[in-house]
Amino acid sequence: MIHYYIITIVLCLCGVNNVQPKEVYNDWDILIFTQQWPATVCNEWVHHDPSHTCVMPKQVDTWSIHGIWPTKLGTRGPLFCNRTWLFNPEEIRPIEKSLINVWTNIEGGTEPYSLWAHEWSKHGTCAAVLESFNSEFKYFSKGLDFLKQYNMTHILSQSGIVPNDQKKYALIDVYNAVTNQLHVNPSIQCREGMTYLDEVRICVDKNLQLVNCDGISNHKIVDGVSIITNCHDYIYYPHFKIPPKRIYIQLYKLVSWLQWFSL
Repeated sequence: MIHYYIITIVLCLCGVNNVQPKEVYNDWDILIFTQQWPATVCNEWVHHDPSHTCVMPKQVDTWSIHGIWPTKLGTRGPLFCNRTWLFNPEEIRPIEKSLINVWTNIEGGTEPYSLWAHEWSKHGTCAAVLESFNSEFKYFSKGLDFLKQYNMTHILSQSGIVPNDQKKYALIDVYNAVTNQLHVNPSIQCREGMTYLDEVRICVDKNLQLVNCDGISNHKIVDGVSIITNCHDYIYYPHFKIPPKRIYIQLYKLVSWLQWFSL
């Protein structure tokens, strides 16, 4: 009987230790609002597997939303704060068309809602400790609001930085274009050998005020300026180009349609 009580007490104590109070989910410092350049994302997706297709935003050469990520400075996450709070498409139905246009799942062929479900489960459930993010509808609506406020298509073009397949832009110029408009340090990320512009990340505090992204990842010094980046000093900002395989398919469909129409 004594052994039974000892085992029971131990199990209870272990159970108590495994309980995470709600406050632990609020253990983050800033929100990272991440915009992605669809042309680069598509190029990487197709390069990984030539059979892949891309779904582009309604306006092809515009930045789209990747996510809003609660982050503890000096580390990643928290992540997946409530695995029982599953994504429900009905919650975002009133803004779904807007999300399709600007929070686009570029990786064609993946499951419907897969990007939004992933972002909600991984990041949204952690942001939800703030009243302004405490539902799916609020989380995704705030992304639409942030895009209107901090649209990289507009911000970069104000400094003459526009998509160009032939020209390499100096990383410092991209950085200055953002800091001159927003007056905070962003994070600039690249893919494809670190030479193709991929993401621009800006940070806000829990009051949704812009703050420097210092502390979220590694810095490098470019022309005497500390920049949060993984990019080379000169980078491409490409136009979207339909992969050759898709061009052939579209031409085949056009020829087939013309043949049918001429019958």
